Amino acid sequence: MANKVSIIVPCFNHAKYLEECIQSINNQSYTNWECIIVNDGSTDDTETVSRKLENEKVRYIYQENKGLPGARNTGIRNASGDYILPLDADDTLNPLALEKMIAVFNQTPETLIVFSDTVTFGSTNKKSNLQEKFTLKELLLGNKLYCTSMFPKKYFDAGIIFDEKLRHGFEDWEFWIQLIDANREKPITKIDYTVFNYRSHPETSMIKEIVGNNDKKEIIYHAVYEKHKKLFHEFFPSYIALLNRKNFYEQKLERIYSSKPYRIYNFLINLFR
Repeated sequence: MANKVSIIVPCFNHAKYLEECIQSINNQSYTNWECIIVNDGSTDDTETVSRKLENEKVRYIYQENKGLPGARNTGIRNASGDYILPLDADDTLNPLALEKMIAVFNQTPETLIVFSDTVTFGSTNKKSNLQEKFTLKELLLGNKLYCTSMFPKKYFDAGIIFDEKLRHGFEDWEFWIQLIDANREKPITKIDYTVFNYRSHPETSMIKEIVGNNDKKEIIYHAVYEKHKKLFHEFFPSYIALLNRKNFYEQKLERIYSSKPYRIYNFLINLFR
């Protein structure tokens, strides 16, 4: 029997995008899936829209607001699939997403995570270019994966869950740190297929708020550091040296990505994909 995928869709006041999101799941070429919509205390029409979308494969759960990590945890706890794929309610999956990801697990069952690049649409349009391979040390300097990456549910059941204290951001990065640290020898595979489309909003988003606020970013980063202090010190004995190195690479990447040659290169790459 084909492995079942549980797609977890947290929704907080994104009712206007929810139908498009669920339709993209219904359009999957791989059919052994369930979808769990978690209404995280929305004040818009999320419940009404979700009830209309419910069927034998799409379930709806309501909870008082706990934030994104809490909503993801609730969805996964109620999931019956072998594999988990988080998907935010304002994003969409591409039709072959599940088929392509499950194929990796079928071919290499010990695989830990399957991920891909994404296309950003909405207020901005671009394609990402994630590293195909990265080390745990590199991951500690910053996230290398989108939340919409697939992993076996058994690791969540064993206690690797989203940290609900990180409701203001970086919860997916911290989750990957937990998962990869506990399974260092297991393969992580990037596929050459864009799994999902990330919706960019013109209004302020959580990511923009964090990135644009150095104080807030450092507070959240420090919380992740405190939780994984032993691990950070394994690779970076000095916290100050770590911060300096992290800031150096952030500034270096910012200069590269904003340079004219890179913008031309990225345009040409996306043009001929």
